[in-house]
Amino acid sequence: MIHNWQYTKSRAMLFQETESSSCPMGCGMDETAMHHLGCSSLPASDLRSINRWMSHQNTAPPIQLAIMSCLKAWISDEPIPPFPGDTTDKLDRITALANTEQSLIGWTQAFKGRLSNKWTTVQGLWYGLMRHNLPSSEKFPKRYTGPIWMKKLVAQLIYYNLNRWQIRKEAAQATESADEYRKTREMHQSTITALYQQTAQK
Repeated sequence: MIHNWQYTKSRAMLFQETESSSCPMGCGMDETAMHHLGCSSLPASDLRSINRWMSHQNTAPPIQLAIMSCLKAWISDEPIPPFPGDTTDKLDRITALANTEQSLIGWTQAFKGRLSNKWTTVQGLWYGLMRHNLPSSEKFPKRYTGPIWMKKLVAQLIYYNLNRWQIRKEAAQATESADEYRKTREMHQSTITALYQQTAQK
């Protein structure tokens, strides 16, 4: 996945193992390496699991807004929206920088675990604010650090990518099995018809 080695129709065509690079699910698009993430013929791409995980991890609201809106836009093949925050606020300002840097890296790369380090910085800043505002009688969770949050986010995005590919693979195999059955049936019908005609002529 990280190096685009998955066996897509485009890759199969490159090695002359198929006559078409079209998506095997029939959406009409060329099946490029990351096509499975937004293929219209597959079940609707659902990012809610990532959104729920972000909420559970107390992700900074501006980070959650920026990442989710950009992932949704990329999957839907829409323009990546600019971050709408208040740049006079330090948290929003760093989030805007992270958003811009991620756009330069590529939101495609996010699904391969390649994320701007500024996401780690700004999430760490948010956890610092949470710790500062926590009553002295309460203990701040040790897991709430920028690096740990980033590590888990990378895992979420890669899992999502792999899960979508598995759905595509199973659907494509089912389609290919149906095609193979149809071709075999037609071949047997032709053979039976030819034998019947030979018998009738005797």
